[in-house]
Amino acid sequence: MTANRTIRYFAALSIFAALLMAQRAQADNFEIKVNTSSLQGTSGYLDFQFNPGNPPVDAASATIMNFTTDGTLTAALPNIGDVSGALPGQVVINNTQVLNEYTQGFTYGSFFDVFVNLTIPTISGTATGGSSFTLDAQDSNFNSLLGGFPAVEIDLDATTGQSSTTNNSGGAASVAEYVTPEPGSLWL
Repeated sequence: MTANRTIRYFAALSIFAALLMAQRAQADNFEIKVNTSSLQGTSGYLDFQFNPGNPPVDAASATIMNFTTDGTLTAALPNIGDVSGALPGQVVINNTQVLNEYTQGFTYGSFFDVFVNLTIPTISGTATGGSSFTLDAQDSNFNSLLGGFPAVEIDLDATTGQSSTTNNSGGAASVAEYVTPEPGSLWL
């Protein structure tokens, strides 16, 4: 092998190794179904938060979409932190502030169903704190209606981007994760 060819070979090998070692984006999709038949006709709020843990934290976002219900949306409260959009459309909450909260006025029907996409665009490897998405069903005085606060919590691990779920709803909520393959894994 010539010296020039050897250099190109090792350069290509180094690039390939760097690509394999690079931390990729992590995205997890969840469907949260909540049975609110025991609350039917009650006025209150749906509270969604996406907050960072202890810094440093990797930038991340929670996208709330495909909201369906037989209840009635009423006036939303002012957003707190980095929030855009409104139900029944898409709502994006970023973890850029200490508190990032979207609170939607709601008259409960027998159910609501929502999809949530949690995305960490780049896992830096230097984050020590993860981020936490919460959903709670509240009465008009902001008291939790489905057991412990929050009804559902999904935590993203700071080092891997993997998620874990806590369900405090007393069985009223179900959470199902839908993992979508990363584009690179299809090639492999």
